[in-house]
Amino acid sequence: MTDAPLPGGTEYHRLTLQSLNYESYLKVPELLSLQQRLSDPPHHDEMFFIVIHQAFELWFRLLLHETDHLVSFLDAGSMSRALKVLKRQIAIMDLLVDQIELLATLTPVEFGGFRDKLKPASGFQSVQYREMEFAYGNKDPFFLQFFAGRTRELTQLEARLASPSVYHHYWRALQQAGYPVPEEMLEKTGPGLGHAAPRVPASEAGVAFLKELYEHPGTEFHWVLLSEALLDFDMLVAQWRRTHQLMVDRTIGGKTGTGGSSGAEFLKSRMDVRFFPELWSVRGVISEADGSY
Repeated sequence: MTDAPLPGGTEYHRLTLQSLNYESYLKVPELLSLQQRLSDPPHHDEMFFIVIHQAFELWFRLLLHETDHLVSFLDAGSMSRALKVLKRQIAIMDLLVDQIELLATLTPVEFGGFRDKLKPASGFQSVQYREMEFAYGNKDPFFLQFFAGRTRELTQLEARLASPSVYHHYWRALQQAGYPVPEEMLEKTGPGLGHAAPRVPASEAGVAFLKELYEHPGTEFHWVLLSEALLDFDMLVAQWRRTHQLMVDRTIGGKTGTGGSSGAEFLKSRMDVRFFPELWSVRGVISEADGSY
């Protein structure tokens, strides 16, 4: 008789036999070995800079993990579970806005003490942040150039670029629920297309549909709640971009970025990007005759 595999997997039982504890479960020694300063002699504030950005990458990883979870619930028609996931994502983005503000404690002289060691590294090269932008519809192939020669990273980004955005899954969920969703919204947000860049205007048909949904939700008010939660997330990402730009402006002024970008000026050019343009535009056409439901 063959023994059944032990629950929890081999790694779990190996760690259990070695007296599983907080540090071994979270691999704390390995994690704390990753903050390696390049400045010589080691600059005090470089540690601060590294920890902040490594923490960003961990949160980006979790946001991508939750994004895939969100899509699965939208596709399954489980709006209450989708809202639960969005609530967590909103809380994470709220934290990230606060986290990036910590960089304001870094003076220009302090940053200048180790900034030269960062070249040619750049925030442009954050694969996970770019994945997140692609996942929500800001699919700009311009950014692929910063991953030239990095096969694994390019594969990840190209997969996100080719996949339908979260916004597409939202519209498809509405259609599957029986709503007369404008076909152009499914096409606009579908595979391989970007809809969040400023050059792509809001769809009039999409805005008209949302106006009707907001003004006459009937017993389906959860769709309004879901729409508002998506907008909460979009707003916080926009705040993160804005805060990032201000921190760069405050720290290096008009200097070019370490990766060769125009620095704060480039970040300013991204301030108008919105993931869900129709959800923003519908605010301007909602009737003010009766504010009750």
